[in-house]
Amino acid sequence: MRTDPRCPHCNEKVSATASWCMHCGQDFDEPREAGSGELTEALARGDGNAIADQLVASEYGPGAVGVAIAAVALVTLPIVSPPGLTFFYLAAVVAIGYLSAQRPTVADALARGAQLLALAPFLLWLLSALLYAVPPITALLGPIVYAALVLLVVRRIDPSLAG
Repeated sequence: MRTDPRCPHCNEKVSATASWCMHCGQDFDEPREAGSGELTEALARGDGNAIADQLVASEYGPGAVGVAIAAVALVTLPIVSPPGLTFFYLAAVVAIGYLSAQRPTVADALARGAQLLALAPFLLWLLSALLYAVPPITALLGPIVYAALVLLVVRRIDPSLAG
């Protein structure tokens, strides 16, 4: 008998004999035990789908997505950001990660993070124009390509975000 049965989809408490979740409405073969180590096993196997399923089911999923998006921003934003805005660029990275992590679900965190990540280079370009001289309009080519790539990759990860 399971002592703390959980829905394998939303991680909410269910009956030990349940075959569907009253919280999210999903059907399942059997509930899983809370903290059963399934994520550790999926990581050890390198099973990307199982890792994603566990991330979605975890209450820490949106936070993990926020951290991952902040890491991507930390590495990629300097490529398309105007020079001389290091403090603002780092503030944007923190804000992107924080605002993404605050969403209630992994899909919401991914969608918000992608939107903010795509918007950040444009805001940094505008800030550069306000603080210094207006950069040439051709300097917007990098942020445009960057935004398109970010949105393309996120829609590839989660096709439900396409519309």
